[in-house]
Amino acid sequence: MTFVLIVLFLSFWFYLIFAGADFGAGILEIFKGKKFQEEQENLVNKAMGPVWEANHIWLILAIVILFVGFPKIFKEISIVLHIPISAVLIGIVFRGSAFTFRHYDAIRDDSHIWYSRFFSWSSLWSTLWIGVIVGAIMEGEFSTSSTDFFDVYIAPWFNGFSLLVGIFLSAILSYITATFMIAEASLVKEEVKNYLEQLYKRRAQVSIAISMLVGALIILYGQIYELYALKKFFSETSSILCFSASSFLLLIQYYAIRKGWLHWLKYLGVAQISLIFLGFVFNQFPYLVHSELPQHALSFYDSAAPEAVMDQLSLALLIGTIIIFPPYIYLMKIFKEEALKK
Repeated sequence: MTFVLIVLFLSFWFYLIFAGADFGAGILEIFKGKKFQEEQENLVNKAMGPVWEANHIWLILAIVILFVGFPKIFKEISIVLHIPISAVLIGIVFRGSAFTFRHYDAIRDDSHIWYSRFFSWSSLWSTLWIGVIVGAIMEGEFSTSSTDFFDVYIAPWFNGFSLLVGIFLSAILSYITATFMIAEASLVKEEVKNYLEQLYKRRAQVSIAISMLVGALIILYGQIYELYALKKFFSETSSILCFSASSFLLLIQYYAIRKGWLHWLKYLGVAQISLIFLGFVFNQFPYLVHSELPQHALSFYDSAAPEAVMDQLSLALLIGTIIIFPPYIYLMKIFKEEALKK
């Protein structure tokens, strides 16, 4: 089971990094302004080229692992949170379709404007709902024993905490993407390079500020309503260390932006969001849904499939990772080389 859990968490982590940058690129396009709009879109197309066609493989892999290896968890999550999950799926379909038509459409006309709008706003839509799902999982107010529709299907995610987590995720992914795009700005023509670097520096600074503000509101909300997830978070040494290191990295990144140390920003950004993810994992594990009420908690160990199923799943994942990783790395390499040639 340990190997299955490692692959599951790695899948979520890869999706957070690669798809997170993908979503963040769309969110930033909402605020692209009036100058060099086409150049910004082309830069996003080049930067996303290596990952956008393959990043959902990590989400699919995580879903398959939950479905096969932890059916009870999969059932509870998909039933209780079916509304926000459906909203995420709708957003992913819209943004993927819009990006495809925008990127590959041979005729550039007024429809291109609508493709870009669908891409950017569906990116924000999807990210907000993913954050709402994460917030609901952290809060852990799951109950399928009630007969009231609102209590079972709405209350677990329709609250201030889940909304704040959704806004925080949108802001932090926007920041991570902005740091990536600063480095990617070297791919554009010299006459717009400085403008785009400064533009994404400002976006990164604004995103940092919003992330810190919303993060503080999340902590304040948790203190006021005495949320179990946050009480546990600040009682776990590992979670506190991840939170402290992530906060410290924010200051380093802000200083790096001010000093123009742009090359290191994307690595610092990946490290920071990885620390946030680790803090979440340390806080939740061995539960996916952690609750003060034992009947609402969902443990990986208590929800695992029979040992024979886990053995077969482990074997399939071992073979799958050997098959997946080399082509995935090669895909990123050739797409990046093509982007550098243009």
